[in-house]
Amino acid sequence: MQEKSGRLSVLLAAAGLLISILLTFLHVQAYLDPGSASFCAVNAEFDCDAVALSPYSVFLGIPLAAWGVVGFAVIYLAAGKRSPSLFPLALLATLASVAMLAVELWLIGSVCLFCEVVHLICLGLLYSSWRDGQVKRLPEYLADRKQVALDFGVPALILVLIHVFTPRYWVLASWKSGPQLPRGTLEDGRPWIGAENPVVTVFEYVDYTCPHCALAASRMRIRVADNADKIRLVRHQQPRMRCLPAIPGPRCLYVRAAICAGEQGKFWQMDDWLFSHIPGVLKLDLDEAAREVGLDAEALKACIDADETFKRAEVDAKAARLKKIRETPMYEIDGEKLTPAEMVDELSRRL
Repeated sequence: MQEKSGRLSVLLAAAGLLISILLTFLHVQAYLDPGSASFCAVNAEFDCDAVALSPYSVFLGIPLAAWGVVGFAVIYLAAGKRSPSLFPLALLATLASVAMLAVELWLIGSVCLFCEVVHLICLGLLYSSWRDGQVKRLPEYLADRKQVALDFGVPALILVLIHVFTPRYWVLASWKSGPQLPRGTLEDGRPWIGAENPVVTVFEYVDYTCPHCALAASRMRIRVADNADKIRLVRHQQPRMRCLPAIPGPRCLYVRAAICAGEQGKFWQMDDWLFSHIPGVLKLDLDEAAREVGLDAEALKACIDADETFKRAEVDAKAARLKKIRETPMYEIDGEKLTPAEMVDELSRRL
């Protein structure tokens, strides 16, 4: 029985390692190719991309998937040697899995199917390592401080190297301190930023709850900053719902918060704050938003509840629906609807 448990641990560790490598690839792809959608993005509840694009996908400056690659590699070696270190490693992995599942359910609001397979693998490893009987050798193993330091020190060193040498591809561009670019509003009241006399005007349709929008908007900020005399970016909301007092809804609240921050001259700072805080969050903390963006909190709340603000939000949402822009992020240049990838190609052609 112990021999079978040992073989099972090796197989489980190998499966966990392979899936962690896959998750690392999906994490990189999600950030470097905003227009892509992974094959495990099933719907809003089961979306690997939403999990990968959340701020919780990185811990201590290292993507969680990379933690998994290192962790399962160590577990695989321990299982192969039938080392008593396997049980504490499996226990740590299981506790981490429980914590990550809690984050997915209560903070992100979406579940990564491959992550759940990893969580089950961790539970299987904990059980098989216990059945293998190596746990009985734990006191003897823990007494050998040199071996313990080697078993846990080497992976810790590898993680430090990953932290030091991995480019921070997941860090989004930010205008929190205030964009240092020309900005204003169009005749219809929509805010713009970038070139005063643009070569090309880009309408960007977004939903603040959409993690892909947060990433695409970040990439767009960089393009505008690099071509400040050529590109004008116009924000167009697509909350994918009606914005009426009878059906306020959270997405409509976020749009109204952005509109009202604009009334205090800080639309783009609030736009940035919303993208940084809202995806995966069930409720907007208006006091926190006002404090961090630098707004008059009472004026913000009064504006958000005003009928006129609802009307402005509904106009934006209706305009997007009439143009049949249902997915976000989407772009429009000279009346032509474009995906993020198509928009990049079009800008390259024009600039």
